[in-house]
Amino acid sequence: MTLSFQSRIALLFAALFVAVQALTVVCIYLAVRDNLLRQLDQDLRYAEQAFRQLLVERAERVAGETGLLVADFGFRSTVTGGDPATIASALENLLLRVRAQRGMFIDPQFNVVADSAGLWQGRTFPYAQTLAEADADRPLVWFGLLNDRLQEWALVPVLAPLPMGWVAVAQAVDEQRIARFRQNSLLPLHIGLAELSANGNRLLAGSAPEAALALLNNPADRALTATVDTGQGRYLGRVLTLPAAGRAEGIVALLQIKFTDAFAGYRHMLLLAAGVLLLGLLATLTGSVIIARNLSRPLRALAGAGERAVNGDFAASSLTGRSDELGRLADTFVRAAQLAGQLGELRQKDQERRELVASVSHDLRTPLAALRGFLETMQRKADTLPSDEQQHFLDTALRQTEKVSRLAQELFELAKLECDDASLNPESFNLAELLQDVAQKYRLQAEQRGVSLQAELRPDLPIVAADIGLIERLLTNLIDNALRHTPKGGRVRLDAWPARGRVAVAVGDTGIGISPEYLPTLCDWDSPLARRARADGGGFGLIVVGKIAQLHGGRLQVESTLGVGSEFRFDLPLADSARAAGGSR
Repeated sequence: MTLSFQSRIALLFAALFVAVQALTVVCIYLAVRDNLLRQLDQDLRYAEQAFRQLLVERAERVAGETGLLVADFGFRSTVTGGDPATIASALENLLLRVRAQRGMFIDPQFNVVADSAGLWQGRTFPYAQTLAEADADRPLVWFGLLNDRLQEWALVPVLAPLPMGWVAVAQAVDEQRIARFRQNSLLPLHIGLAELSANGNRLLAGSAPEAALALLNNPADRALTATVDTGQGRYLGRVLTLPAAGRAEGIVALLQIKFTDAFAGYRHMLLLAAGVLLLGLLATLTGSVIIARNLSRPLRALAGAGERAVNGDFAASSLTGRSDELGRLADTFVRAAQLAGQLGELRQKDQERRELVASVSHDLRTPLAALRGFLETMQRKADTLPSDEQQHFLDTALRQTEKVSRLAQELFELAKLECDDASLNPESFNLAELLQDVAQKYRLQAEQRGVSLQAELRPDLPIVAADIGLIERLLTNLIDNALRHTPKGGRVRLDAWPARGRVAVAVGDTGIGISPEYLPTLCDWDSPLARRARADGGGFGLIVVGKIAQLHGGRLQVESTLGVGSEFRFDLPLADSARAAGGSR
């Protein structure tokens, strides 16, 4: 089978690309593995230091604190009394102060006089030989077993001034303590505490598998970061030797990281490289086909144009990306398509404008017709209408005038905000003072409606940078809306607080609430609530509020429950001085 020219080009590019990408993936894998091994070695060294601080340095701190407590005259007097129960009570008080679990008092003959747990009282201290060989004038710290459990020991002499005995404080080193260290570590550590002896090594506690103890078989590996292969995988580990009593080999901590766990963070990189390889192969095949087609495109275009001319179609073939006449023609088609899209957008905006004008015209017609009717009635019957009816007609006409005025004012504000030439006049101001001023302005109206108006102002509220006039208008709209929809006995609340580098402001009420189906379109001019509000001479207030929030880099958020109330939230940017002060802290 003879391959076409186009197929040969595609296969050549694909083979070259696969070879280069395969070599790249292999190099990436080797580099990642070597870098990971070096990083794991550094991480294990750091974990070794941290674990040493957790165990050894804590024991030394406990020994120091215990030394201060046993030097107290009251404790020495208790020990001198020789009553085991009294001494055990003193030991329990000491354990609470040093945050340990077990305490013993040992006499100069190394017998346990008192035990806080009451188990070793009257028996010989398990590490009497080591204690006899130690310096009787300074504290000791070691790790050893008690009742087959690993303990962290701190032994402090009681001097008055001659040695009166020893106080031994023990803290269990168990699975829970190891688990806390693993949780606080950023590494996927496996920790094991093992006992070394001539009869074989024994795992006392920890999460490392038994097979990982093979790392302890070679003493030369204990000072290095070594690897061991187990049935669960390869482990990299370091050995931390702990001070032990009465044992030639001692107690060690085995810190290990499973290589597959550590490599899991890099696995996505290899998968990504494989995905890039596959996508690159597809792109190469596609590109090679495109290149082959471009090589013969002029001939094929000429042939196609000739065939279409035979059939009576004189349309030219479009070739994009070329500088000849055909390429310019294709560019013309692209520009024509762009112009068509722009024309469609203009038509859509014009249609929205027409609908808005029609809706507003309809909303204006009702109050204007009512106003005209009342005025004509008063004109015809001015001499016969009683004064109370005249006053009623005047009040009604005034209300209709207020509706038209409010609607016109909201339309003017919305048009000014939507205008391309509209610009903010941001300035730095104290938001708490503005909230207080706006709340004070509506205090009388709230009292007349029987509504509690509360402004929860924080003294540490940072300075904001915004258009103070627009923000005052925004707050005015929200508070007025809340008061109008909150029944007598309800509450309207203003609050502000710092939030994620900005200042959040909330206006909440205990009013009638808003149905959930109205919330998504609450700030749209053609929403059901807006149309209903325009019948009362409004309807654009929340639209203006949403637009002002957008101009300040935020958005209006609404949470509402029918019969419970609503909360409107927006946020404002910090002033440069407040942002700098926050950064310095």
